[in-house]
Amino acid sequence: MMVADPQSILAQLGAPTPERLIALRCLKNELVGHIQKKEDWVRYGVLRPIVRIIVPEPYEAADEDARPSFLTLNTFTDEDAAKLQALQLLATFANAGPAFLHPLHAVGALPAVLNSSCLQNEHNSIVLAALRVVRDIAAAAEYASPSSPITLTSLADSLFTDNHIESFYRILSQKTPSIDNDAQTEMVACLIKNLCREERHQSLLVSSGILDALATKLASFIALNGQVLPRAEILARAEHLEDYIPAPAISRSSLNGVLGAIASIIGESPYRACKLIYSPSILATLPLAEVNLTHNSTPTLGPMELPGIRPTKHMNFQPMDLLLPYNPPQSNNQTVIPPANVLQEGQAYNGRSASKLPSNTTRRTLSEEHLSSNGDADGEEAESPLIPMLIYAIRSWRTDGGDVVGATAILTSLFKAGLAYKTRESDIGLLIIPIILNILTEANMSKLSDPNDWGSNLSSRLLPVEEMPAILARLITDSELLQKAAFDCSAVRVLCRLLKDSCGPPPPLPKSWSWSPHSRSQDSTDDLPPECRLGEEGQHRHLVHRIKVRQNTLKALGALATYKDDYRKVIVEQEVIPCIVESLTPTPDNPVSVVLAACYTVRMLSRSVNILRTYLVDHGVSEPLCQLLRHRDVEVQVAASASVCNLVMDFSPMREPLIEAGVLKALCEHAHSHHASLRLNSLWALKHLVHSASVDLKKRTVEELESGWLVRLICDDTEDDALFSAKTRSEREAAQETLDDMDGDIDMGLPEDPSRRNWLATSFYKTPTARAPPNAQILRRAEARLENLREAEINPIRKARHDDLAIQEQGLGLIRNLIGGAQSSANADSPNDTTEMIDFLFSTLGQDRLFEILASKLRFKVLHPFSQQRNNMGPETRILPPQTKIIESVIYILVHIAASIPRHRQLVVSQTELLKVLAKLFNNQDREVRVALCHLINNLTWQDNASDGPSCSQRASELKKLGFLTKLEALKEGDDELDVRERAKSALWQMKPGH
Repeated sequence: MMVADPQSILAQLGAPTPERLIALRCLKNELVGHIQKKEDWVRYGVLRPIVRIIVPEPYEAADEDARPSFLTLNTFTDEDAAKLQALQLLATFANAGPAFLHPLHAVGALPAVLNSSCLQNEHNSIVLAALRVVRDIAAAAEYASPSSPITLTSLADSLFTDNHIESFYRILSQKTPSIDNDAQTEMVACLIKNLCREERHQSLLVSSGILDALATKLASFIALNGQVLPRAEILARAEHLEDYIPAPAISRSSLNGVLGAIASIIGESPYRACKLIYSPSILATLPLAEVNLTHNSTPTLGPMELPGIRPTKHMNFQPMDLLLPYNPPQSNNQTVIPPANVLQEGQAYNGRSASKLPSNTTRRTLSEEHLSSNGDADGEEAESPLIPMLIYAIRSWRTDGGDVVGATAILTSLFKAGLAYKTRESDIGLLIIPIILNILTEANMSKLSDPNDWGSNLSSRLLPVEEMPAILARLITDSELLQKAAFDCSAVRVLCRLLKDSCGPPPPLPKSWSWSPHSRSQDSTDDLPPECRLGEEGQHRHLVHRIKVRQNTLKALGALATYKDDYRKVIVEQEVIPCIVESLTPTPDNPVSVVLAACYTVRMLSRSVNILRTYLVDHGVSEPLCQLLRHRDVEVQVAASASVCNLVMDFSPMREPLIEAGVLKALCEHAHSHHASLRLNSLWALKHLVHSASVDLKKRTVEELESGWLVRLICDDTEDDALFSAKTRSEREAAQETLDDMDGDIDMGLPEDPSRRNWLATSFYKTPTARAPPNAQILRRAEARLENLREAEINPIRKARHDDLAIQEQGLGLIRNLIGGAQSSANADSPNDTTEMIDFLFSTLGQDRLFEILASKLRFKVLHPFSQQRNNMGPETRILPPQTKIIESVIYILVHIAASIPRHRQLVVSQTELLKVLAKLFNNQDREVRVALCHLINNLTWQDNASDGPSCSQRASELKKLGFLTKLEALKEGDDELDVRERAKSALWQMKPGH
C-alpha cells in the first residue's frame, strides 16, 4: 500500500520549492527498492512533474545559448536541491527495467537530463546524478525489446551529437583530480564503452577530442602506477610537450571505464589506433628516444621519435620491455604466415582462394595497405612503449586490478593495425592467449546463468565471458602462430563447452515483478496517456548473456578453423555441429548477429573436404543456408552467399540439392544487387558452381545471369561510377540551390568547395591543454601522418575502386570456369564440351567483343577523362594501371581457349594487339603472371595431330615475330623462380621444333 497520498504529492510537486523538495524526498524514500510502487506512481502520472522540475518548460523551449552563466556563485540553493532529488528519482525509475523506458520517453526525460543545465552544471552532484540517469537508461535499453522507443542505437544517436559531446569533453578534460571528477569520468567513459559501436559515432568522438581526452586520463593512470618512462620530462620539454604530462590520478576507480571507452572508439580502425599512440599525452608520458650506451661516456638521450607504422627498429634501451619475461628469438623455420586478411577458402583447381566474406576478410584492408607502404617509406621506426605496457597490465590484472577486457581489446587493435613489432606475435601467443583462455576456463555458465543472482558485480562477471571470445577471434584471425597458441591452450575444448552451454535449454526465469492487486493487462492501461503506461518487459539479462556468448564463441571457433584441418577436426569431434546448424535459423533467441557468426563458422569448417562431405551433409547445413539467401537482411544474404561458396564445389554432395533448391536463381539475382559485397560473393559462388559442371548448367547460369550484365560486371567500374555520379549530382544540386537563394551581389571568384576531401578533418588534436603549441614539431609530423592514414582508410574513391576490382576479378574467373573442363555424360573432360562452351560464349557475348574486353583489362584505364576541375577540387580524371589479379584472370581465360581445338588457338594468335600487350608482361614482378604466360605459349604451340602440324608451325612463327621466343629464353636463363624457369623451358621445347 502507498504511504503517501498521490494527489497531495502531485500537488506539492507543482508548489513552491520548499514544499516541492519535501514531496520529492518523501517520494524517493517510498520508491527506492519497490518496483510495484514505481509502477503505481507511473500510472498516477508522476514522471512529467519530475521532469518539469529538472528543466522548466520555458527554459526547455529556450535557445541553448540562454543557459545560465557559469560565473554565478557556487551556492547550493533549494532549486538545486530539488533538481538533484528529481534526477535521483528519474534514476530510480530508469533502474527498474526496460518497461519504464516507454513512459520516460513519453515525458522527454532523456532530453531534459542531457540539457546543458544538468551536464554542465556548476555543482558536481547534479552532473553526477544526471549521468547516472543516462547510465541507467542505457542499462535498461540493452535488454529492451526492438519495439522500445529507446534502444541502444537511438540512445547513441541522442548522446553523440555536438552539444552533448562538448559536455562530455568538458567532464573528461577536468584537470583537477578529485573524487567527484573521477566519478563523472567513470560515468562518461562507461557510456562511451557501452554505446559507441558505429563508425560514424567513433569518428565523431575522435574529431571532437574525446579520444585524446581519454588518452590523457590513461596517461594519468600510468603516472599513478609510476610507469612514466625515465627522463620523460626532459624529452617532453625539448619537444614543448611538458604541459601534456598529466598529474597522477587519485584512484583507479575509473580505469576500467577509460580502457573500455578507448577500445570502443578505436574499434577495428588502424587510423584511430594510430591516433591513440600519437596522442600528445601518450607521446609525452611514454616517449620514444634512442639512448647512447657507449662505455666511454654517460648515457645520453637522442631526440624524441614518433612510434613507427609497421615498426622494425629495436632501440638500444626499451624500459617497458623490462617488465615482461624474456622471450628468446624464434627459429627461422617458422611457418610462413599469410598476409593480413587473406583467407584461403576451399582451393579451386588453380590453387587460388575460392571464397571470402568481403565485410571483414577481403585480403588486406585499404588502410593496412597504406600503413605498409607508408611505413616502408619512412624507414626504420620503433614501437610505441604503450604496447609492452598493455601486455604487462594484462598479465598483472589480478594483482594490480584494471579492466583486462578493455586492455586486451586495445592491445588487439594496436597489434592488428600493424603498430607492434612482428616479434610481438610470439609474445602475445605466450603471454596473452593463455590469460584469455584461463579467464574463459574459469567461467562456469551454470553459475553465471543463475537467474536468482542479481548482485552488483553481475555485469563485471558476465562481461569477460561475453567479450573475450570475440577479442580472441580477432586476435588469432590470419595468424597461424596465434591459432596454434590458442589450440595448445585447449581453446577448442573451452570454446565448445561455452557454445554448448549457451545453446542448451535456458534455466527457469523468475517473474520480474511481484503480485499486485491491480491488473497488468494491456486493456486496463489503454485509456491512460503514454506517460502513464509501462512498455514491454524486454529480454532477461541472462538470456541476453547467453546470446552474446553464443555469438562470440562462434566467431572464435571460426577464426580457429581458418587454416589447419587438424583444428577443424577437433572442433567437429566436440559435437558442436548441431549447435552451429541450429544457430543458422533466425529466431527471437537467435538474432541476426548470431546467424552471421554461424555463417562464418560454417564457411571456415567447409574448407575441409572431409568435414564438408560428412558432418555438414549429415546435419543438413545446406537447407538453412539456402533459406538465408532469401533473408530480408542484406548482411545475412552476404554472409550466406559466402558460406555457400564451398558448398557448391564439384566435390560437394550438397551441390545438386542446392541447385534443386534454387540456389542458382538466388545467386544470379544477388549478382544484380546494388550491394557491392553481395555482388562479389554471389559471383564467387557462381564461379565455383560452374566449375567442372555440365554444359547445360553452365548455359543456364549465363542465361540466368544475363550475358549483358556479366559484361557490365567485368567492364564497368560500377562502384566508382556510382560514386562519381552521386558526387556530380550533389554538386549540381548545390550549385542550383546557390543560384536560387542568391539575393546579394555575385562573387565572381571561385569559392572553396565544402565537399573537397570532406572525409578529412581539419584538426587532429583537441586536447585539455588547448591547441598544440606551434613549435611542437613532433605533433606536426604526427598530424601529417594521421592525415594520410585517415584518407587511406575512409576515402570513398579507394573503397569503390577496391570493390570494382574484386568484382571484375570474380567475373573474369566465372568466364574462365565456364570455358574450363565440363562434365558430360560421355567424358569428364571432353574437348567437345570445352569447344561448345567457347563457341557458346562467342555467340552470346560476341567474339570480337570478348577479345576486346580481355585486351582492355590489360591496358591502363582512364576514369572520367572529361570531368572538369571545379572550385580547386583537383582533377577527377585518374589513370589506373592494370591489376595483377586481373591480368592473371585474363591470361588464364586465353589459356583455356588455347586448350581447345586448333581453330580457337589460331583465333587467339590472330589477336595481334592483344598479344603485343601480353609480350610486355614477361617482366611482371608477380610470379603467377609469368607462369600463366608460359602456360599460354604451351597451349598455343600445342599440336593435336599430324594434320595440325603446318598450323602449329605458323602459330609458332607468329609468336616469334612478336618476340615471345626471346622473352621465354630470358625467363629460362634469368628468372629467380624455379617453377617459372621450368615452365619456360617446356614452352621453348614446344616452340622451337616448329622452326
